[in-house]
Amino acid sequence: MRKERLVEIRSDVFDIADRMKEIDEGYSLYYNLDRKRYEVWKGGELAVTWQEGLHAGLLSKLRETAIRRRAELLKEIERSEEKARRDEAHRMKERIGERTEDFMRSEWHSR
Repeated sequence: MRKERLVEIRSDVFDIADRMKEIDEGYSLYYNLDRKRYEVWKGGELAVTWQEGLHAGLLSKLRETAIRRRAELLKEIERSEEKARRDEAHRMKERIGERTEDFMRSEWHSR
């Protein structure tokens, strides 16, 4: 497959390209000549595609997408922290168990 032709849009009549940066500095706006659509890229990855004309609706979609991603990331972080807490509690119980066994052995042998 040949590389798709993307045209970067740095300025436009409605300042969409500039206003996107308010949502996320990493966004870049392109028009895909092969697919005939607008594409928003971030960090080398396609973030959003937009078939309609360039207007404020794209900004709304970007905000919605950013909020959804943020919520997903927060949930992932919370899951990760909860797992770390469970793992630490498990390690503590194991250490307490080992120390209790050591204590019991030392008490048993001292009698």
